[in-house]
Amino acid sequence: MLPKFIVMTCKNREHWVEELKSQIPNLEISFDNFTDAGKFKNTSYKNFQQALQMAGDDACVQLEDDIILCNDFYNKILKSISERLDEVIQFFSMRKKDLTIGSRYESGGNFLMHQCFYLPKGMAKKLFDYSFEFEDMCKQDEHISPNDLVTQYYFKEQKIKYWIHIPNLVDHKIAKSMIDKRRSSKRQSFTFKD
Repeated sequence: MLPKFIVMTCKNREHWVEELKSQIPNLEISFDNFTDAGKFKNTSYKNFQQALQMAGDDACVQLEDDIILCNDFYNKILKSISERLDEVIQFFSMRKKDLTIGSRYESGGNFLMHQCFYLPKGMAKKLFDYSFEFEDMCKQDEHISPNDLVTQYYFKEQKIKYWIHIPNLVDHKIAKSMIDKRRSSKRQSFTFKD
């Protein structure tokens, strides 16, 4: 069975999602129309929880809307997933080791960047459940939107390693972050090939 493909987006980025929909069949959209951020300074965390909930127990590829896909992305990602059905796979990275070592396993405690990653069957549900425990552990306004952190903490706690796929199949667009305008717009892959 094919994994679900779920993209997180928000107002004023619908045109980016249309680009992705033209290349990813049956792409599901998790739209951030939340009005209450809860403990955090941004509603993106609620949107991430919603995207995980949409996956349920199914295997899934979680995407963010500010990405550029490589040529023949859909076939390439399905081939890569078929080789590691039961493992977490990261398809975007900005680590120098990407150039010196290439594809490799990394400790879950090092997980960063939600641009494009695969979760095997059952893991999205577990991460969704854990996201509420993580939220309870956080102090009020401690984080702007800790999407990457909740994933990192869960993988570390569960001792889950993940595979970094080189070359990266997506790149990060040069654009202002909707979560935090202070973030650099220059957060690109070292290995992406269009």
